[in-house]
Amino acid sequence: MSHVILLAADRPLPLYDAGICRERTSADQGYTVTMEVRGFAVRPHSYYRQAVDELGLPMKPCRYELDLEAAPEDVQVLRDYLERNLSPGEQAELWSVWVPSYPEDRLTRYRGRLEDLDLETVNLLNEWNICITVER
Repeated sequence: MSHVILLAADRPLPLYDAGICRERTSADQGYTVTMEVRGFAVRPHSYYRQAVDELGLPMKPCRYELDLEAAPEDVQVLRDYLERNLSPGEQAELWSVWVPSYPEDRLTRYRGRLEDLDLETVNLLNEWNICITVER
């Protein structure tokens, strides 16, 4: 299984890299590994693009991969990015997609205002086949 987080919009949005890097440490069976993890970025959708397209999910047409951690600084940068790049009343979708997905995998949808986007909401993107529609 592979997981991708996407931003989908009705029109093209600019690519963006916040330049945030952080270390993540994980321990298992007596071994500790430390990795450098990128923070918030909006990149072209290439990771599992064909597999995501084949799922036929009802996504907006302009799609981007998000590097997004459930961390307060990433949530703030996401909010700032959407504030700068969406017009009032415009919507964008945040997608959590697991590949492969199966017919019995339900799609859960949430909807809210940009000013209400918070860490708890971004944490939902770790779950299975979620779409969060955000309106500016």
